[in-house]
Amino acid sequence: MGGQSVTLGAATSPPGDDPSGQGGRGVAGAYARRVKTTVADDRGRTLEDAERLLDAVRRLAATRTLDDVTAVVRRAARALTGADGVTFVLREGEQVFYADEDAIGPLWKGRRFPARACISGWAILERQTAVIEDIYADPRVPADAYRTTFVRSLAMVPIGRDAPVGAIGAYWATRRLATPREVSLLQALADAAATTIANVELCADLRRAVRVRDEFIVLAAHELRTPLTVLGLQLGRLRRLAPDGRMGAGLRRMAGLVHGVERLVEGLLDTARLSGGGLSLEPTPCDLAALVTEVVRRVEEGRPLGGAALSLSAPRPVPGRWDARRLEQAVEHLLGNALRFGAGRPVEVSVAQDDDGWACLSVTDHGPGIAPEDQARIFERFERAASSDNYGGLGLGLWVVRQVVEGHGGTVGVTSTPGAGATFRVRLPG
Repeated sequence: MGGQSVTLGAATSPPGDDPSGQGGRGVAGAYARRVKTTVADDRGRTLEDAERLLDAVRRLAATRTLDDVTAVVRRAARALTGADGVTFVLREGEQVFYADEDAIGPLWKGRRFPARACISGWAILERQTAVIEDIYADPRVPADAYRTTFVRSLAMVPIGRDAPVGAIGAYWATRRLATPREVSLLQALADAAATTIANVELCADLRRAVRVRDEFIVLAAHELRTPLTVLGLQLGRLRRLAPDGRMGAGLRRMAGLVHGVERLVEGLLDTARLSGGGLSLEPTPCDLAALVTEVVRRVEEGRPLGGAALSLSAPRPVPGRWDARRLEQAVEHLLGNALRFGAGRPVEVSVAQDDDGWACLSVTDHGPGIAPEDQARIFERFERAASSDNYGGLGLGLWVVRQVVEGHGGTVGVTSTPGAGATFRVRLPG
């Protein structure tokens, strides 16, 4: 023991230290302190790396485009590994595309190579990580491609375990072997990137599907419009020839049905228009009470005899500046829903102005009501309440109502108790 202490102390012990190393002094104590410092540094770096990785994962969760994904990954990968360069590679069939990079010197950003002729392609095709200390000593690396670069060593990890969609490469300008910690961090980042890329691609597919659907809706609606217009004109001519009696009543009901289909077509067109660029409003001075009165008259004229009674309370004018055509459309949807779901019972409509000068419209039916969990959802596009399964409809009417009302700066909502009907309330700034 003593001899060992003397030998060590002769070379390194500061004057006055106890060469025995007891009590944390001497060479052994100094060495122990260095070990503790190293461990503490490692723990500090581990915590810092964990925070960086967590921050990168959070940023990835918020990305919506592939460019954003590559930007987050390349910056995070270089910080986590201390690399002199990082590249983000995507698979394109039998080729790989070097989509992005963050490096001390240019690498291959924007270039494509055969997947079987480069190390990134090897990592993707073999679904394995490549850790290479000397790129010029590994047959998997096309050395000639690297001679004009700073790269001397690298680590390449696949993005995705089962079917990699790309790879992340970290490069160093000196000959070194990437540590297990660096490789582990790089792989964790690649796993997070794989999930995000899958989500980005799914969102892109959904957007394409929505665009195709809207294009189909517009085409179908325009094709329906022409015969409906002709049919409406012919019915108008027949009604002038037979305004009264049973035939006149039948023609009015037919006209109401045609008008209902026309509203459905307009709703489909509105869906496509709103998806493409939002709602266009043309406000002019109008009276909400008079507007609702006219809509109620048209609806009553077109509905079958013996149907639910419509009662209207609009005792005085309610003036404001609104897009009358759009408001008529919203009111028609509200009345149509109330009559359809009202189970043949009376429907009450009221129009008034509150003390703050806001215009208020309410439509109440006495049908099956709307469950609490459905009351917000029914205002979304193509959404319907669970109780509406037997009543038809595409789930567009209330969505259009919300777009029109909110486009005017107003609010729309519903109060309902299952089994006891529903009341829809609209408030519009005067």
